[in-house]
Amino acid sequence: MEIENYQYSIDNIQYSMKKWIVLIIFTVLLIGGTGYLYLQQPEEELFGVLITPEGQLSSSISIDVSDMANREITLFVSDPTRGTLVKKTSDIQDQQDIVQEISETIQQLIHPGPNIRNEAIPEGTELIGVFMTNSGIVYLNLNRNIQDRHIGGLSAELATVTSLINTLLFNFKEIRQVQILVEGAEIETLAGHIDCRKPFSKMLLQQNL
Repeated sequence: MEIENYQYSIDNIQYSMKKWIVLIIFTVLLIGGTGYLYLQQPEEELFGVLITPEGQLSSSISIDVSDMANREITLFVSDPTRGTLVKKTSDIQDQQDIVQEISETIQQLIHPGPNIRNEAIPEGTELIGVFMTNSGIVYLNLNRNIQDRHIGGLSAELATVTSLINTLLFNFKEIRQVQILVEGAEIETLAGHIDCRKPFSKMLLQQNL
């Protein structure tokens, strides 16, 4: 009888140990799985850069520009003597990063040369940032001066929009559409005439380009 009771106790102890071992293994797997899901980052749809108050490109990627080659770009800028837009070639650094290159291109479009302003872009307009989706949609975020200081009129508004849109679509084949934002928000128009609520997907036409 004592032997049977002893064997029964051993069986109970072994059974309890097995339950505790299974419980511990399950807990470890549960914690590990939760931690893995917590550490996983969702795939980003947007990637881009912001412009610092000093006018420098700000990005999480550190780029050594010492060995970079230049890339020729075409800017669509205002020609006051002809009253329309003309093509002007310039150079940017070939940075192997299209968003950085777009940002530098737009900065040159606003100021095509030292102490020179593209009159198709209202005075005081500055680039806040550029963002691009994986599907090729570029969001061009400009400060409020592009609206507040715009001279108005259909021709002037068309020149502003054309200068921005054509410059990007002409130079960057990766871009499929361009959306103009003001202070991070979508706008209906720049000056009351041209619909800016949706991205532009085609170059705009102006005479003498």
